[in-house]
Amino acid sequence: IGKTLLTISLFIANITADIFYAWVTQDLLPKLLPACVIVMDNATFHKRLDIQTTIANAGHTLEYLPPYSPDLNDIEPKWAQAKAIRKREGCSIEQLFAAYEI
Repeated sequence: IGKTLLTISLFIANITADIFYAWVTQDLLPKLLPACVIVMDNATFHKRLDIQTTIANAGHTLEYLPPYSPDLNDIEPKWAQAKAIRKREGCSIEQLFAAYEI
């Protein structure tokens, strides 16, 4: 799949392990090819055991970025790009997501 962004969702809430688990099982895993490597940062909700087990049981490998490594996190430039568009266009996050049909 390369560096293709497979899925993105907008949540108007603080993300919890329960919300993240639902997203992984209902949105991410069904879209992956077999035997993918999933790279995550060290957010606490990424490390819950049932999330790790679900990913492994689906045949994927889970790797974590080293702490304090935004330069290795491919999503960071995308967030910067989204924030720049939002600032330039003077729109809300909801309007930005709607414009890109997310």
